[in-house]
Amino acid sequence: MENFKIVYIFEKGLEVIEEIEAESRSEVIGRIKDLEGFIEFTDKEENYHRFSFDDVKLVSIRK
Repeated sequence: MENFKIVYIFEKGLEVIEEIEAESRSEVIGRIKDLEGFIEFTDKEENYHRFSFDDVKLVSIRK
């Protein structure tokens, strides 16, 4: 498994980063393509995030 960061970018430069483990970048891309509705997760600093995927302007994948 590899570690990836999914970066959700909103208006005015606001971004939220979700760290996940996946077998490959292709697996992460597949997860992103299936996203709709609300996204919920707790980051490594124990901050809870919940937002509508409709508000996301750009999604980036980083290693």
